Amino acid sequence: MTYDELHLFLHLSRSLHFGRTSRECHVSPSALSRTIQRLESEVGRPLFVRDRRSVELAPAGEALKLHAAETLSRWQALRTRLSDTSERLTGTIGIFASVTACQSFLPDALASFRRRHPDIHIRLETGYATDALAMLSRGAVDVAVAALPSRTPPGLVSRTLLVTPLVFVAPASDCEVSRLVEERTIAWERVPMVLPSTGPGRVGAERFFRRRRVKPTIYGELPGNEAILSLVSLGCGVGVVPKVVIEKSPLRAQVRGLDSESDLGDLGVGVCAEKSKLRNAVVRAFFGSLEQGAQA
Repeated sequence: MTYDELHLFLHLSRSLHFGRTSRECHVSPSALSRTIQRLESEVGRPLFVRDRRSVELAPAGEALKLHAAETLSRWQALRTRLSDTSERLTGTIGIFASVTACQSFLPDALASFRRRHPDIHIRLETGYATDALAMLSRGAVDVAVAALPSRTPPGLVSRTLLVTPLVFVAPASDCEVSRLVEERTIAWERVPMVLPSTGPGRVGAERFFRRRRVKPTIYGELPGNEAILSLVSLGCGVGVVPKVVIEKSPLRAQVRGLDSESDLGDLGVGVCAEKSKLRNAVVRAFFGSLEQGAQA
């Protein structure tokens, strides 16, 4: 089995979707199927359990997944060491971030890293911020941009990139929701709320209402800040988002922050990785560039 075959297998073992792996790895569906068949022939066991609706790893697939991850990691480390004679690192780093992070503070951090290490390929994946730590735990990426808890979980290392206040956000248009929050004393129990489904924003909102002994009217619970702003801009309710999200959003002219009511706390956003990943020179260089950038 070759490194390319192991790479394809490892991607499929994480996506569990032949079509997605085919697209993202730029191989034809037939070539991907042939690769898996060759690996199954070498292993002597089925690697996947397949039917028309789902794909799951077979026990032999679980074992090969660990072997493939370790083998490719060692190969990447060897390539890095061999290229070290010129003190120019090469390789690839997988980074997961939300669309908001990509549109706001992440480009500065990546630009600094690129200046220091122009030969490293950056593989950037986007999605809901709430999925960041899950992407790390299943090994889909090397580092993730995520909301940082008050204490970093065991086994992870993190670096703070910014701290931004959590704020209520209301429609900018003249609508029923806008009129409710323009009252001198806001009757919060009457205001429809569009809240984060999890995370610091949800915790801050629940603490806010608990202090006021108010049972909020929930219009919607969403995992993404951009989706919250979309519903708020339509006049569906008042949302809770980090202030930086409003400042960088394409919808910023259609919403407004309620700073006078923003005792929701702050949100720390940073880069996280498993501590074991710091053995990889590329990941170590990325964290080093963040520290150097902060000191500059």
